[in-house]
Amino acid sequence: MSLQAEKFYGQHSIQKKQENAAFIPTRQMVRDLLTGTASSGGDLVATSVQKVADSVRPVTVLERAGVERIETGGENLTIPRFAKADAGWIAEGADYTALTTTSTSVDTSPKLASARLSFSRRLKVLVPDVEGSVLQEVGRAVAGLIEKGAIQGTGSNSQPLGLLNLPDALSQTFSSATPTSDELAEMLERLGDADVDLRKVVFLMHPSTAADLMKTRVDASSGALVLSDLKIHGLPVFITSNVTEDKVIALDPSYSRLVYFGSAQVVVDPFRGAVTGVTHTQILNAADFVCTHQSSVCIGSA
Repeated sequence: MSLQAEKFYGQHSIQKKQENAAFIPTRQMVRDLLTGTASSGGDLVATSVQKVADSVRPVTVLERAGVERIETGGENLTIPRFAKADAGWIAEGADYTALTTTSTSVDTSPKLASARLSFSRRLKVLVPDVEGSVLQEVGRAVAGLIEKGAIQGTGSNSQPLGLLNLPDALSQTFSSATPTSDELAEMLERLGDADVDLRKVVFLMHPSTAADLMKTRVDASSGALVLSDLKIHGLPVFITSNVTEDKVIALDPSYSRLVYFGSAQVVVDPFRGAVTGVTHTQILNAADFVCTHQSSVCIGSA
């Protein structure tokens, strides 16, 4: 499976031909092989590979919020971006309105994300289901790394350009660290003025901010809380520690993409920590994050 993924995506291992490195098939490759007939490769992959594929590229909070995942080969990917279309009424016998819709594009390129997990070799003896435990921790580490890049990435030093650093994102000033119900509504107003469909909007925030809003009343005479049932003004809230505590993000996720290039690579080194008895497991993902309409994002902060 590793060789098949390597050939399909034209990748080259950083460990060359050493046995302790392997490419992990993408979800699409695993799904295609699992659903194929025996003669078409259906017997070539075990269902256990699905767990590994899910761990090295877990579902992030951004995807749960509605951001699309793209898995592709190649060095770069160009995503189209459209300006607002002209529209108008047509009088009887008149010509159609000439549309001047213009299209541009946003380029994405691989940024190498590395997550490493170290564990004692004694763990293999002491813990019966060591593989399941390791896969769970691998997924946690990779998800945290990818989420942080897509949210806080600076766009430099081999990082993606994350939501908090988009130059043309909208902004909303809070009067204090904990925003009021009205200030959160004003974020929605700004997005609506930018022709964003408010029905698609979601909020992203830090757990501490969410906890504060769960204890904050809409107004002094109201028993209603600002954040209730993980919703604000009827819109879903997603919580991650990768949003800084002093920020709240409101966005239409349909304009954002999380892009993975090729297959993830796993490198296991049981010898580097020979003195301490530690095995290092490193997961490498070539990934990028892009927003095709930066005014679909509003950043609130004090």
